Amino acid sequence: MDITDFYAFPSPGRPGNLVLIMDVFPLATPQSLFSDVVTHRFRLRPLTRSDGSITVGAKEHRIDVRFGDVLEGGAIQKGRIATSDGREASFVVGTPLEQDGMRVFAGLVSDPFFMDVEAALRTDMSGKLSLNTAVNTVELRDVLSIVVEIPFDQIVEQFGGATLIAAISETVVTRRGNPIRLERVGRPEMKNVIIANSARDPRTKGVELRDLYNREDAFALSNVYRPLYESRLDTNLSFWDGLDGHTAWPVGPDTPHPLRDLLIDDFLVLDLSRPFAPGGFLEIERALLADRSHMTAGGRWLDDDILDELLTLMVNGGQGERLGDGVDAPTQPASFSFPYVREPNKRADIPLPAFLRN
Repeated sequence: MDITDFYAFPSPGRPGNLVLIMDVFPLATPQSLFSDVVTHRFRLRPLTRSDGSITVGAKEHRIDVRFGDVLEGGAIQKGRIATSDGREASFVVGTPLEQDGMRVFAGLVSDPFFMDVEAALRTDMSGKLSLNTAVNTVELRDVLSIVVEIPFDQIVEQFGGATLIAAISETVVTRRGNPIRLERVGRPEMKNVIIANSARDPRTKGVELRDLYNREDAFALSNVYRPLYESRLDTNLSFWDGLDGHTAWPVGPDTPHPLRDLLIDDFLVLDLSRPFAPGGFLEIERALLADRSHMTAGGRWLDDDILDELLTLMVNGGQGERLGDGVDAPTQPASFSFPYVREPNKRADIPLPAFLRN
């Protein structure tokens, strides 16, 4: 049930359509199945930009994907998709479906994520930039992927004409009639890179905040726990800023880190009025920080080098050299045709990375 990644971008080949991708089940194999007890949910909300910040609206568009059980000895898993504007369809895992302008695919694919995870962990633990190994941790690995492509004209109309939107993915279970959020993913590596380390902030030292943060509504953080998230972010963002020996983001004794309020609202930001273009990850956020107009649709394309963008923003604010882990592409580059993800590698001979074995 683990969400490994989330992507959102305008369709490369069908203007007027939005693509949402949720990957689950790390290190999946041809025998892996989608969970039949959770709802895989995409949520969209309108955003308003004002005075260098963005405000989330109350209206919401949801897309729910559920999967059935597979009988013992069976090989076919079926799924069903339902949107909050009334679109519904049934599909078979592994087979693309197009119905009423909506496209759906779910199945085993080559993991599109790329990152030297061990190098990021080593940097975080040592306090020194240690990004010289250039090893894609998920090279030749597979995941289970859910790909949904939908027309967005009705969504924009529902949002009162707003084309700037927030997008998140999450998994939900229902217990005694009440929904329970298990996990959510907006921007990549918010939890595993920025929030994870609990050793630096005296206020939250030794506290595992990620489980709490995971269960929060991305659009309405708890007033009880928000001060803890803010304290952890202030401390860890200042740590990453100092890795090059220079201060890109000055912080006063009683002022928050300049990136805190932007990143704590953990969702991808997209502008549906802009056409598809690779490399838009964090471009809208950088424009907000610089108080300028954004130039791209933002969001996240499958081949966007998210760690390089995130590191460069945190460490030098984009005012110095571009930093990175030396891993610049996934195992297989994305396709510009639906379902955009690539065929699985089906490799069973790859050992776990050393840091996972330990």
